[in-house]
Amino acid sequence: MIVVHNHLGGIEFTKAFFVSLIANTATSCFGVSAMNASTPAERLSEFVPVLGRAFGINKGVNVRITGGKVCIGIHISVMYGVNVSAVVASIKNKLRYAVEEQTRLTVERIDVYIDGLTT
Repeated sequence: MIVVHNHLGGIEFTKAFFVSLIANTATSCFGVSAMNASTPAERLSEFVPVLGRAFGINKGVNVRITGGKVCIGIHISVMYGVNVSAVVASIKNKLRYAVEEQTRLTVERIDVYIDGLTT
């Protein structure tokens, strides 16, 4: 739970909110075909879907918030034939804008890991 204080009071953000925002924004970018598992627990939940629902595992998104600054890591697959550096730049710009616009927190770092290509 992240709490941001301002002159009117406090706002609480859950980690699930950040994961949902980031995953939806990333998959809406041109060239992104899928989100990939980034941890062993996420890989296991691909084979046993009940585990993913039970533990609230969200595939491919890592969020760390320290001192009001957000660090994001995402694991994706891209479509074959697209310019990967252009896709990554687009993802970074969209993620930074979406997170900062929705939460008013500063995005310090965005790491995009390309785990695969799809046709």
